[in-house]
Amino acid sequence: MKKFISAPILLFCGMTLAGCGLLPWSLTAQVPVDSSVQQANESGSNQEDQFIRVIPQGPRVGMTAVQLVQGFLDASAAAEADHAVARDYLTGEAAARWIPEAGVQVFKGTPALTLTGTTVQFSAPLEGRISENGNYSPVQGESTLNAKFTLVRQEGQWRIEQLPQGLALSTVDVQRAYRSLSVFYFNPQFNTLVPDSRMIAVPGNGLATGLMEALLAGPTQWLAPAVRNSFALGVGLNFDNVPIENGVATVDLTADAGAASDETRRQMAQQIVWTLRQVPEVRAVSITSGGQLFAIPGVPIPIPRDQWPQIDPSGLSQGASAVVATWSGVLQLNRQNTLRLTGNPSVANSTLTKVVSNKNAGMLAGIDVLGRVWSTTVDAKPTWSNLPITRAVQWLDYDPGGGLWIWGEVGGLAVWDAPGPLKNIPVVGLPARSRAIKAVPSRDGSRVALVVRSGTNTSLYLARIEQDIETNIRTISAPIKLARSVTSVTDVDWSGANSIALIGRTGAGALQVFDLDLALGTLVAQGGPDGPDSIASAPGLPVLISAKDGLIYQLDAGSWTSRINAWSPSYPS
Repeated sequence: MKKFISAPILLFCGMTLAGCGLLPWSLTAQVPVDSSVQQANESGSNQEDQFIRVIPQGPRVGMTAVQLVQGFLDASAAAEADHAVARDYLTGEAAARWIPEAGVQVFKGTPALTLTGTTVQFSAPLEGRISENGNYSPVQGESTLNAKFTLVRQEGQWRIEQLPQGLALSTVDVQRAYRSLSVFYFNPQFNTLVPDSRMIAVPGNGLATGLMEALLAGPTQWLAPAVRNSFALGVGLNFDNVPIENGVATVDLTADAGAASDETRRQMAQQIVWTLRQVPEVRAVSITSGGQLFAIPGVPIPIPRDQWPQIDPSGLSQGASAVVATWSGVLQLNRQNTLRLTGNPSVANSTLTKVVSNKNAGMLAGIDVLGRVWSTTVDAKPTWSNLPITRAVQWLDYDPGGGLWIWGEVGGLAVWDAPGPLKNIPVVGLPARSRAIKAVPSRDGSRVALVVRSGTNTSLYLARIEQDIETNIRTISAPIKLARSVTSVTDVDWSGANSIALIGRTGAGALQVFDLDLALGTLVAQGGPDGPDSIASAPGLPVLISAKDGLIYQLDAGSWTSRINAWSPSYPS
């Protein structure tokens, strides 16, 4: 029995939280003191014990019809033993018919329960819906969840005879009963992992078991076209349990997994190890198939949790440096020092207004004041070349494979894969009269953060990248608006594998820096100097912005400090 709720990257839930007030996991939960759910104050090495445990109470003698329905709703948040305690509130026939996995209605606050005869009417503000396959769909605007529970008396006590299928959970229930974690799939090149956020029931069958069930269920519908899964259809857990002993998690896959090639076995193991390394007590993973050794040439048994750092979805080392543009050329900037990389191109009007770099290809690229695009290798003697791109370019960035993404008012969004030609990138699914003016690929190459212009406003969207490996043709599809409370978005970057830094404003406030966690939906305001216009962000590295006073500012340990006279900061893609 699966005990997880998935959403495309928590995709819909995480993305709309901060802006729309939907599913505010980040808010401090106020647990009702009159609830029939009690909190357990437990501690221990098991990670699920570090969270608020939902301990449901069964029905009590003498409960009124309304109290019984409220008790059932409270107990529904506890997934143990297939919601065994919640089923005690039902008649035997109703308990047999009820399917909790049929979907989740997420409501806000305390529901109104009204008794009419033997029927209890439920009403509460509806926040969103989680479908049977785990996709979260937020409610746009105001909506109300209405439901009906029909009761009968059995041996003098009320029991629920008829009820809706699925679960009705409050945002508080979800916050305390589930934890946001990721399962991992590959980008199309099979060289970097991509996180896919899920809500795992705590404790449920255990975090390790829940994560493996989620991983083997496959990527969410939204993310699936952008990623690759090494597990063949039908591969599952041989036993519905992933035990952890002495720091080693044992994953026994079904016997059909053993038929995979050595390379596919390696990829399967990489997905498993990166997924289970989120459980703190897991130090290594032992994989079997049908009880038999799942051998991978050159890989130790058990597999250490840090076995494959090269497929890290964050994509950068802690020692990575940014590049910035100056009047005299391009500088490399780390936490404390600056290093001159190269001058500007040696032709008239070639001062660079924007520079970007790519770690895999070892390349720099830039736009000059006339909108021309230049590139050079990063070596001892860099030499700028003017790329044969005939359109004027206002913005550019690299994707992790070395493709140079550009945008111009004429021609729109396109990509240059050396040696060319330039290929347009279609953007499918934006609202009418909206246009993407910046598109920053994630460092795993599967998703893209968009700055979208609609009329005079600019907003943040997230979309997936669908790429044909043979032709290198990319399509941006299924865009979703994020952080709806933030307007006038001027620039974005990926601060982590599942988080985005952006410059924008809320209400009539000044432009400032925000960080959006795509899994949890938290939107954190980080301030900034007056007039920020360009941002660079990367996992574990200081946020850099350029401002209208001509300085680069750095955010480190919660404080902004000025670094250097320069503009256009950028971390490697």
